[in-house]
Amino acid sequence: MSLTFVEFDPIQAKKDREIELQKRRKQYPLPLNNKTREEIVRRCAILRHMGDDGIGCDYNQSNDQQLVDHYSWVLDEEHDDLLAGEFVIKL
Repeated sequence: MSLTFVEFDPIQAKKDREIELQKRRKQYPLPLNNKTREEIVRRCAILRHMGDDGIGCDYNQSNDQQLVDHYSWVLDEEHDDLLAGEFVIKL
C-alpha cells in the first residue's frame, strides 16, 4: 500500500466550497418551504442525538440561509438509509 500526500491549497478549497454552496442554494431556494426546513432540523436532531459533532448546538435556531449553507447535506441520498425513516430509541 502506498500513500500519496497532496498539499492543501486553501484557495482551491475556498473555490470548491463556493461551488458547493452555489449548487446547494440552487437546489434549495430561499426561503425554504416548511417541509424542507422541518426535515433538515429533524435530521440534524437525530445526528446531534447520535453524537455527530458536525451539527452545531444552535442548528434549530438557524435561519434558512444558515440551514442551507451548513446543514442541507443531511438531505443527501447517502444519508437516507439512516435518516429518512422514523428514529426510535428503545431503552
